[in-house]
Amino acid sequence: MVLSIWNERVAGIRAKYQHLRTVVLVKSEDLLELAIFEFDTELYPTESFTWTWNKNKNLEGHHTKTGTHCFTWQPSGSQFTIIKDVPKKKLALRLRQPPLLDREDVLQALAFDPSWVQIIP
Repeated sequence: MVLSIWNERVAGIRAKYQHLRTVVLVKSEDLLELAIFEFDTELYPTESFTWTWNKNKNLEGHHTKTGTHCFTWQPSGSQFTIIKDVPKKKLALRLRQPPLLDREDVLQALAFDPSWVQIIP
């Protein structure tokens, strides 16, 4: 059922646009390292996957022949995840940690006036 919904949506978009790609952004926990890659958005044959519930009450789709975990559907948040390996050929970025801004300098640069704020009792 989950793949049927996915396939229906992909087919609907493909009816209007010939090329359809999915872009993935992978972020480190500190948000200073990023990787970006893309892949063709495809239709998945429903008969090629089996589905089981995991311990977190999410549905996992595994490829019938290889047993590879390919999808996770989280019904609580209606989130559908397609599991892909991050390719070696990707855009990878490392950001320098910006310095903290001084609050008083920012308020002065904005020409902050305390009359902009009213405390409501």
